[in-house]
Amino acid sequence: MYSLDLDVFYALHSLAGQSGWLDALIVFFGEYVLYILLALLAYLILRAAFMGDMKKAYAYCGSAFGALLARFGVEPFIHLFYQRERPFLALHVSHLLTDTTYSFPSGHTIFLFALATGMYFVHKPLGYLFFAAGLLVGLARVISGVHYPTDILGGIVLGTCTGALFFVLWQSVGRRFNLALSK
Repeated sequence: MYSLDLDVFYALHSLAGQSGWLDALIVFFGEYVLYILLALLAYLILRAAFMGDMKKAYAYCGSAFGALLARFGVEPFIHLFYQRERPFLALHVSHLLTDTTYSFPSGHTIFLFALATGMYFVHKPLGYLFFAAGLLVGLARVISGVHYPTDILGGIVLGTCTGALFFVLWQSVGRRFNLALSK
């Protein structure tokens, strides 16, 4: 499995450094798309609240809290037991982004997939948008040299599971206050 992980990493990473515009696109997706998605989420929460749709605002907040739990709860917990050095450090390859924490699982990917899962439960087309963005961010982070493909795969699985579990629990609490999307 490690050999396949390395083969895929080197194949994707070979795209870095080939062109200035491609490198800029990789950095944009690997570092900045996350902030655009967070701004979109904040807009959706505020819009739903101002429109008086508190159930939807509550559901969007649940998506956000699930993503935060995945990123700042699940990911650091795994780092207690498994510390994988980043590829640019372990393999001494060039890198477009810099991150010094452990690489598995990808914090960006676990966060975005937990968020995408919650968004899917609230509004399927937005969920698909967030899933697609999460894949592009993960791909960009492999190409940029800060993650192995299995770091991204681990982030996808853990983020999706955490997002789904947290959203179901969030909605069950919301039912007590008549804020859940479904009865």
